[in-house]
Amino acid sequence: MRPSLLAIGALSLLASYVSAGNSGVWTDDGRRIMQPPTYGDKVVSRRAEVPSPTPTEQLTNAERLRRHLPLLPPTRRHGALTPRASCVPLTDGTGILQVRLAVNGAVKGYISKVYDGQNSYTVSTLQDALTVDLSSTSLSGPLEISAVDGPDASRPLIGAVGGSGGFNFASGQVGYTYLSGTGHTPANSPPSSTAGSSLNEFGYTGPVESTIWFVNCLSLEVTAQWTNDDGSQFPTSVFYDPGVDYVGLVGDFNAFTSTFPTEDAYLVTLHFIPTGI
Repeated sequence: MRPSLLAIGALSLLASYVSAGNSGVWTDDGRRIMQPPTYGDKVVSRRAEVPSPTPTEQLTNAERLRRHLPLLPPTRRHGALTPRASCVPLTDGTGILQVRLAVNGAVKGYISKVYDGQNSYTVSTLQDALTVDLSSTSLSGPLEISAVDGPDASRPLIGAVGGSGGFNFASGQVGYTYLSGTGHTPANSPPSSTAGSSLNEFGYTGPVESTIWFVNCLSLEVTAQWTNDDGSQFPTSVFYDPGVDYVGLVGDFNAFTSTFPTEDAYLVTLHFIPTGI
């Protein structure tokens, strides 16, 4: 159970974001937003390409029966069946995190070795990719991912920090987080108000979670699972927000984009690319 004082603070932050209309980091005074980096009078951000639509999928036989349509013809297999691949532990947990567009798998970039203007992780080129290290090469269970020679040596874990506009994930709620350097938190535990994050430098004290990552042993896709205040867990997605230039986690992405329509955020996937082999 988190202290009632933190709950009051969360409500204050929620009121701040509503007035701001911006998903960036609000400081605790409720008046100031940490802006993206600027050079002169130009805001530096990475704008998204317009993703292509997802191809229409073929209806399954179950759906065809429901619509009173004829069943699909049986699929005939030719030649010997290919044995199903088995998972093999990595020989080394060092690598980089590739960012792909969720809509079509196109490579967008890599998690950057330099924070954006709000001490959050953003997207960069391969040359500026952050080197990371997985907490386990067996890829079993929730993992922690640490930055190697990253932007905050005192908090090397790549964790999630609760968003200024709310951080409980549920249908119809705008809960989201920023990816930043954090302290350690146990797996499947509610967000910690004491672990700390790199955003503390700006006076922002959003709660954090670090042991949230899962790596698919075949595809090496990296997914996350955020845990709410009450211990519940809602499906978690990764997104990139070019309007404020940060990578984060979100529950109901439609609710997020409806709340912040001018930021052009879009869903992405992360993929671990080993470099220590």
